[in-house]
Amino acid sequence: MQAACAASHFGRAASSAIIKLGLQFFILALTLVCTGAGQGAYASTLDPDAQAQEALAQAREALNDKAWGRAELLLERVLMLAPEQAEARVMLASLMAQVGRVETALLLLQSLIDDPRTPSEYRVRLRSVYALLAQAPRLASLSRASTQLDAQARPSPYWRSELGLGYSTNPLARTSASELPLTIADSLVSLPLTDRPQAAGQLHASLTRLGGAYGMDMALQRLMGLAQAPVAARLALWGPIKDFSGGALLWQGFAQQSLDDQRRYSLGLTWLDARQRVSLATVAEPTRQDQNHWLRYEQRALPLLGGVWGAQLERGFGAAKSPNYVRLGATGDYSLGAQRYLVLQWQAQADLTGYSPLLANGARRWLDTRSVAAEQHLALNPQNIFVFRVLASERRSNLTIFSFRELGFQVSLVTSWL
Repeated sequence: MQAACAASHFGRAASSAIIKLGLQFFILALTLVCTGAGQGAYASTLDPDAQAQEALAQAREALNDKAWGRAELLLERVLMLAPEQAEARVMLASLMAQVGRVETALLLLQSLIDDPRTPSEYRVRLRSVYALLAQAPRLASLSRASTQLDAQARPSPYWRSELGLGYSTNPLARTSASELPLTIADSLVSLPLTDRPQAAGQLHASLTRLGGAYGMDMALQRLMGLAQAPVAARLALWGPIKDFSGGALLWQGFAQQSLDDQRRYSLGLTWLDARQRVSLATVAEPTRQDQNHWLRYEQRALPLLGGVWGAQLERGFGAAKSPNYVRLGATGDYSLGAQRYLVLQWQAQADLTGYSPLLANGARRWLDTRSVAAEQHLALNPQNIFVFRVLASERRSNLTIFSFRELGFQVSLVTSWL
């Protein structure tokens, strides 16, 4: 399904005020949690040294004055005197994220997640912050970007919506081939294809509930300028089953209709920690009278080649018509400065069983899909961001019916609120 969602990106946030505000909201709000309700969990057998407390107070003043260099030195002094000081670790993680040192921020947050004294309810929130940061500053700029916290503020679930218009040269991902070669009774027959790629305008909208234990994501997409005006929709839900010191077990489910009127339903389980995710799901496709299952492993927040990368490995098991397959993917996010972002995506799939006797005598299909997207963000205020996006995609396959190319652009308004 081609549903409208916010695209991806990442990089250094030093020059982006929106990224700074978004990360500061999530991480500094968590600071208040750790220092408030979590005081008992982090109490040491020795009281914090007076010099560490003094340096911590001075660091708060430096952060308020936006004296980042002085604040970093003071927080490092706190941790030298009191290495287990949870508030200082969170404050330093927030500072590192704001000045673009994402890897250091992730390490500091990971140290709190791994600390057995961290209360489980705060560990869940820490993972949420870690996941946001791991997916790069672009997503942070699309999150709620408010730092107007009172003294009793606590991290809260928040809403995010996106409404936009776009244009695509091939929204239905149709092949540009003029004929389809079929193998019938050991003979090759070419079937003319009358359906060719058609350009169309796009209207897309999404509503997402993030943070806390439960989440929801709804998306709608409608094509304009085509005779049938195809509509796609998706609803995804997830929630906790049990939280452990090293991760959390979640349930997840979704229902969707793609632009070609195919319907799909899925229900599965996910094991999640700060940097890894393992998911197992079963998928039913009633319009095709098909069913399949897949097992997926995801690794996130990998600093590589100047960006932040994620990797994915998936094994699919066809229960009816779908073939067994192995799929490998990677996504790289880069910051180009001045709220400009670039995302690179690559995915390769190899079927382990023949796709169809009519296509290349039942050959095993392979797919090689690549895409690139560039975004420019324009912040109207901390809660509203215009996103201008251009994208290009290409898929190659040994079965020509699965090969396609697409160019497009989108203009969206992203709004966030509690």
